[in-house]
Amino acid sequence: MKRTPLVFIPGLFGSMSNVIVPGTGNWSFGIAGPVYDPFVHLLESMDYQRNVNLFISFYDWRLPVPFSAYNYLAPTIREAKQKTGSAKVNLVCHSMGGLVARAYVQSNYYQDDVDQLIILCTPNAGSPANYCYWTGNTLEHDSESPLNVVSLYMNKYLSYLISISAMNKLESIHVYFPSLLDLVPCKDYGDYLIVAGIDLMKVIPYRILQVKNVFLDKLNEHKEIISMRNIDVTLIAGIGRNTTQYLESVNDPLPNIRMEHAVWSAISSNAGDGNVMVSSVFVLDGDKYLIQGDHMEVLFRSESLLRKKLS
Repeated sequence: MKRTPLVFIPGLFGSMSNVIVPGTGNWSFGIAGPVYDPFVHLLESMDYQRNVNLFISFYDWRLPVPFSAYNYLAPTIREAKQKTGSAKVNLVCHSMGGLVARAYVQSNYYQDDVDQLIILCTPNAGSPANYCYWTGNTLEHDSESPLNVVSLYMNKYLSYLISISAMNKLESIHVYFPSLLDLVPCKDYGDYLIVAGIDLMKVIPYRILQVKNVFLDKLNEHKEIISMRNIDVTLIAGIGRNTTQYLESVNDPLPNIRMEHAVWSAISSNAGDGNVMVSSVFVLDGDKYLIQGDHMEVLFRSESLLRKKLS
C-alpha cells in the first residue's frame, strides 16, 4: 500500500544553515542533530525513506512563525506532493514546529493537502520563560528547575546574537529574533506574572501587559478551522518534569511590568515536559496523549503511538 508522505517539522534551534549562522553550511539539524537525526531514523524504521516519502521542513526559526509557514513549510509540502503524486501529506511536528504547521493549515493559502497533524510538545498557548527572553530580563532557576537543553541553546544563541550586533541586548533580540514574541504566553495561557508585595502577592492580568502574543491570540481564536478542514489532530504532551508555570518578581518591577532589568524566578509544576506545560499543548481539540518524559524524550517515547497513527 502506498504511504501518505510524511513531513517532519523540527522545533526551535532544530534548523541550521548559512542563512541563520554564516559558516554552518547547507540546511541541517545543526546542534539539535543528536536528537533529531535519531528521530528521523526512527521514522525511517516505519517504512519511510528520506526525500522519497519523508521530507524535512527546515526553516528560519528567528523569523515570525507565519513567515516560516509560507516560505518554508508550504514549499516543502508542494515538493512532497510533486515527488510522490499524493494529494495530501501527514505532518509530524515538534515544539515550535507545531506552530509553523498551524500557521499553514489555518491560513488562507492552505491547499487542502494535510490529512494528519501530529503535534508533540508544542506551546499552543505559549511558554512563560520566553517572556523573560523577549524582554531581555533575567530568569532565575532553582535546583528543582535547572536549565534544560532548550534553555542552554537559548542562552548560547542570545550570547552569540549580542556578540555580532552593535545594538543593546533588547534591540538585538527584537530585530534579529522576532519569532520569540510568537512564543510568549497568550490569552489562553492565563495570567502568569506575579509581583510580590510587602504583605501579599499580586497577579498581573494578561489584558494589561505590554507584551502580548497577538499571533497566538489570533491563531487560537480561530482554531476551529482545523477541524472544519477535516484535519485529524493528535496532541502529545510530556509530563513529570519541572516546568516553569508562573514567573514571580524578584526585584519588584513596576506595576506596568517594565521592560528592563527585571529579575524573575520560576514557579514550577511537574505538569509539563520541562519547557512546555501540558495545558499549553492541549489548547487545541484533538486526540490527547500524555507521555512521561522531557521535551526531547517524548519524541522517542511516542514511537508506538506514532506507528499506530501512521500505519
